[in-house]
Amino acid sequence: MKKIILIIMAVVTMLGISACGDKQSNQSTVTDDYRYSSYTYDDNAPQYYMAGSAAASETGYYYIDGAPVINNSNMYIYYYDMIKDMTIPLCSKVDCDHRTDECEAYISQNICVGSKIWYHNQRLYMIEKTEEKDILVSYDKTMRDKKEEKTLSINGLSVNKNSKNACITNGKLYYELSGDNSLFICAVSLNSDEQAYVVKEYVSEYNYYERVSLYPIEDKIYVNWLSGVSADKSLYYIEQIDISTDKVSRLCDMNEKYPEISSTIINWNSETYFDKDGNLYFTCVDKDNYMVKKLNVSTGDIKDLYVQELQHEKDYGYVHLKNYDGNYIYIYKGVNLMALSGKPLDEQFKKYDNYIYILDTDGNIKDTVILNNTDEKVSGNISAEFYGGDERCLLIGFSTHDIKGLELSEEEQNLRIKLEDEVFKNKKGFVDVNVSAILDKSQIGSGNITLEPVTPE
Repeated sequence: MKKIILIIMAVVTMLGISACGDKQSNQSTVTDDYRYSSYTYDDNAPQYYMAGSAAASETGYYYIDGAPVINNSNMYIYYYDMIKDMTIPLCSKVDCDHRTDECEAYISQNICVGSKIWYHNQRLYMIEKTEEKDILVSYDKTMRDKKEEKTLSINGLSVNKNSKNACITNGKLYYELSGDNSLFICAVSLNSDEQAYVVKEYVSEYNYYERVSLYPIEDKIYVNWLSGVSADKSLYYIEQIDISTDKVSRLCDMNEKYPEISSTIINWNSETYFDKDGNLYFTCVDKDNYMVKKLNVSTGDIKDLYVQELQHEKDYGYVHLKNYDGNYIYIYKGVNLMALSGKPLDEQFKKYDNYIYILDTDGNIKDTVILNNTDEKVSGNISAEFYGGDERCLLIGFSTHDIKGLELSEEEQNLRIKLEDEVFKNKKGFVDVNVSAILDKSQIGSGNITLEPVTPE
């Protein structure tokens, strides 16, 4: 009980005092004595470095994840406070264990479509699905004081749940609606009474598959458009939205300009990033290599930034371009478990290393983080969710209980064992583990970089 009361006091202290003390300008430098106190937070700048389920604030990160140990699929909203260096669920209930839908931090798919959140003007924004329409709502820093901000549905259409389908930049929300055989990019101002409107309609010419992703950078939004022709062929386009006029321009037809490269593109709408100089970082795979390529959209210059030789079939499924923060590119390489299929169990469950490679934009590896398990009965592959991060740190979530240096607390380990015993006894159900960690970016280049555990207590 004492522990729960302390957590509630922390919610009030960290979020309440911050709400009173933050500067009201678009740019604010926090004066508290903590390791990132010199960082200037710009509220108008798009948070291209954050994943959809996370948002940066003046002194911390909000993110959506499962409880540290849980036997259901519930998701909750957490806040990592950089000043106090701790993570808390946004719940004030005294007797809450933060593992059921009665928790105030519980986030359903109707409450938060696609588990996407934004932080703007000292409020949390998310898209809510009601019986009649989809709406944009906002909350204060503690997930209270709910306000209905905007109606997002147009002509009865709904917001889709794709990754990179919405962004807030310079006081406007851009988002996607799905229609019959069409996708619509729409926009609405957060700072006026303006109603939502359509920016562009994308019509499926081949009636197979359409996907559009949004990448906000400074005063523009890059658009990656994938138009599926068949199971074996897709068309790849790069477009750009000028947010001052909402004019959409075609920048590149990848199939026309780079026919050999376009046939090797993978994850066009997920593992791609743009920088302020108009460079696109994207992934390709051929029979020998997984590649991260760098294309300058204006000049057409293209080069390999990172090449991973494929040792086994489908190795490329275990290496991913995970994040770009304006300075560094983050590549995550796991263990190909398919390559171990059929081998003795003791070999399958060995401690295999997983790697985070940190590259500069010229492709030089500036640092490497090595992860491995401590439990020999657990699979060597460690799945990771990169929530992203600005110049201060990188927030990552893992779904493994025994990562060296990021182990669960004794209390959570005991709960995990108890729940797993119940699953085994009842022959049904499951147990999930969710561990959070940060990487302090001031360490990059030291050769001694480590991850710090920030899993909610």
